[in-house]
Amino acid sequence: MRPLLQQLQDMHIRIAETATHEETLVRALSEALDRLDQQLLQDVQTIASEHEARRSAILGELQGLASSIGMFQVQHPQVTARADLEEPTYLPTAGDWREAASNIRDDLEPVSASAAPRALFPHERRANESAAPVSLMQRRRRAAG
Repeated sequence: MRPLLQQLQDMHIRIAETATHEETLVRALSEALDRLDQQLLQDVQTIASEHEARRSAILGELQGLASSIGMFQVQHPQVTARADLEEPTYLPTAGDWREAASNIRDDLEPVSASAAPRALFPHERRANESAAPVSLMQRRRRAAG
């Protein structure tokens, strides 16, 4: 029985040595993972700070562009009306009945013969014109004159 007890003790010693060795390996692995975690955290912080710097630079550029919008407007040549087409501007005042009466007289005066008549709207007719021809023959006769 002695050899069996001796073998058990040897096995117990080897198991203890193996457990100690594995515990050392687990600690080393834990320390290596902690170092990698710290390195990864530093890398992420570095990337985040670089991103923030780029973001603030781009934001500054965008704000500069926004403030310069409209600063370089293209100069268009100014168009002025011809002097013969300009009408005097009339700014009526309240109760100016003399001016209103003269405007009515101006509107009632007949248009000179040299002025071109205005185009008629479809619902209007000239006093000396008859109704529009109904048939094609009437239109042709009227066009021939």
